[in-house]
Amino acid sequence: MEFAFVMLPLLYLVFGIMQYGLYFWSMQGGADTARYAARLAAVGDPSSCAGLQTAVRNAIGAVTSDKAGLEVTRTFTKAGSTVAVGDTVEVSVIFDSYDLNLPFIPIPDDGVVTSGATARVDYLPAPPYLDCADATP
Repeated sequence: MEFAFVMLPLLYLVFGIMQYGLYFWSMQGGADTARYAARLAAVGDPSSCAGLQTAVRNAIGAVTSDKAGLEVTRTFTKAGSTVAVGDTVEVSVIFDSYDLNLPFIPIPDDGVVTSGATARVDYLPAPPYLDCADATP
């Protein structure tokens, strides 16, 4: 009889740990993917927006439940009118983390993970270098 009183809070705690574990795993994977994308953008490989989006989509792996909803943005901070070695590039990755869809366990930011990374442009293989405003192909 006493176990019935303890079981509900215990299950609530276990499922809460699982849900937050999935969310934090997604946050870590998103940060890793954003750093990877910033390194790719810093050496201009790939130089096109579509190529960068495909590389990020392949790199994110199983961290997101919806790869189609993945958004990637790339923004260059230029000292002059064109991108040059020494400028910075910022990459932002936004996606939905896994959700157990339990109504009684809240998720931070409704499960949306936003990660960003900045890198110094080291190499420019082929122009043009454009900002990618929307990564959804």
